[in-house]
Formats: sequence, C-alpha cells, structure tokens
Amino acid sequence: MTTQTQTTTAPSALVAEVRVEAVERLSPAFVRVTFGGAALRDLSTADGFDTRFKVVFPGPTGLLPRHSAVPEEWQAAWLGMPAEERSPMRTYTIREIRTSGDTVQLVADFVVHEPVGKAVDDLGPACRWALAARPGDVVHVVGPHRLSPIYGGTEFEPGELRDLLVIGDETALPAVARILADVDPGFTGHVFVEVPTSDDIVDLPRHHLIDVSWLVRGSAPQGRRLVAAVRGHLGLPQTDLDTPLPEVPSDLDVEVWETPRYSSAGEDLTTTSAPTAPAAPAAPDLADTYAWIAGESWLVKALRRALVTELGVERSRVAFMGYWREGVAMRS
Repeated sequence: MTTQTQTTTAPSALVAEVRVEAVERLSPAFVRVTFGGAALRDLSTADGFDTRFKVVFPGPTGLLPRHSAVPEEWQAAWLGMPAEERSPMRTYTIREIRTSGDTVQLVADFVVHEPVGKAVDDLGPACRWALAARPGDVVHVVGPHRLSPIYGGTEFEPGELRDLLVIGDETALPAVARILADVDPGFTGHVFVEVPTSDDIVDLPRHHLIDVSWLVRGSAPQGRRLVAAVRGHLGLPQTDLDTPLPEVPSDLDVEVWETPRYSSAGEDLTTTSAPTAPAAPAAPDLADTYAWIAGESWLVKALRRALVTELGVERSRVAFMGYWREGVAMRS
C-alpha cells in the first residue's frame, strides 16, 4: 500500500478584503486609516520597518476585482477588468499592526492634499479615496502572509551597521516612523524629514541616540530644503534651491530604486566610486553608516549622488527608493 502525502504551498502573499474601521485626520497632509477584517489574522507581523503593502481601491464604477485568497487568481481577476474600470492600486507602508485576541487591525497613513484651485476629480484616486473614507468602506489589501517566507516588501536592512542616516519627504514619513519604532535602542544617527507645513510635524518614536531634523517646505520647490539640509550635514557644498526641475514626459517610468541587492537601472552594485568632493573638516564619519532614502525621485537621486558619487560611500550601504515623481501620474 502506497501512502501519498499532500504538501501545501504557502501563499506568496495575503490578499484580503477589509473594511475601514476608523479614519483620523492627523494633519493637513495625513489621514490615518485603520482597516479590519477576519482575513488579517494571516497578516505577517514579523517584518516591520518599512514593509510595504498594496491597497486596491474601488474603480471608476465603484467595483473591486472578484476577491480570491489565492494571489494568482486575484491578480488574474484584477488584470481581467476592462482598463477603464480597473481598480487603482497604490503602495503604502504598514504603519502599525494591532492585535487583540483574534482581532487584527492594519493601520496606514495616507498623504493627501486638498483640491485647492481644482476639482476633486483632478486629484489622484488614492487621495480622493482617503479624503472621503468612512467606516464601513471596503477595499482589498495585498501584503505579507504569515506563512510565506518570500514576500519582498522590506528594504531597510542595515546589517551590522549601527549608525543611520534616514531621509524622506512626507510620502516616506510613515516608513520613517515605523523604522524608528522598530530599530534597537543602541542605534545612533540622524533623521531628516521634509513636510509641506509646520502642522504636518508629527510625533515620532524617540531614540536618545538618533537626532531628528524637520524641514518645512513652505513655498520652496519639492525636496530642495531637504537636500540642502542633508548636504550641509555631510559637509558638502550647497546647491541652488531655486533652480527649476527639468520638464519630464507624462509617460516616464517613475521608478528609481536601488538597494544593496537590486537596481532598477540594472547597474553593478558591487562597484564603489572614488570620492569626487573634497572631504570637509566637519563632515561626519560615515564608516559605520547605513543610509536609507525615500520620497520624490529627484531628491532621492540628488542625495544618492551626494553619498555615492561625491563622498564615495559603498553602494552596499545605501538604499534609495523613488516613491513618486513630481508631475508624473503614478501607475498601478
């Protein structure tokens, strides 16, 4: 008699239909949404830091794709929707996972901007949804499954390095907050965050060895105050804050993404550049520093250039992620 054993393959990701349980306006630029649903019991709580997940919003007709807990089946249903009806999908950081008995809640912070001088319909789908979100609203989320070892949604990997340089604009602030919540108390370093207004300066987890600098953008171009502050911290010459950004085509791929293990441009990650900038006497020692940079693509590239090209920091110690690009619509 032959005995057959059946093996079950772990899901590659969690696909869950969830409901909004709470909405909180944190500041002019941020809306916090708490999601709940029975399927969230399978959400992995192991990764932390800047772990990403996706939110799938109702499409123009108000419909979501046919739900399936099998990621491949769900993706086929989503792709099978007519393009003009397909539900928009955007990526966010898991700000917090709350558990109480069998109840699991997923918390995310959405960056929003009010439709000053334009119609609500001219805003992006995620911004429109977050501004109008109410308890009971239904969306789909795609995130790490507790049984899956292959979900690749975390980029913060300092390894043995214990000094941090963490930099981001408002779109990276949820990830910055989660990183500060999860790093060990022994880390040192500096955090730089640029936000639209002083009202968007929010409480962050405190570390007595990590300094936090807030930059208020005000009327300055996106990212310029942040780049200037970081260059000053690194002892590098300042750049012109008023130089306009070059025009970009509307169909440009916005992805600018490089970590010690991946390059969106396919570049060799083992190379190290000789520094092109003279060492400043007051510049910090970066020998034990891990740099994590995220936000608008221009500022990410500008700071990557400062670290890797001008200062010769090893690419294995820099992770930079372009979350979006000014003037270019995000794609699902």
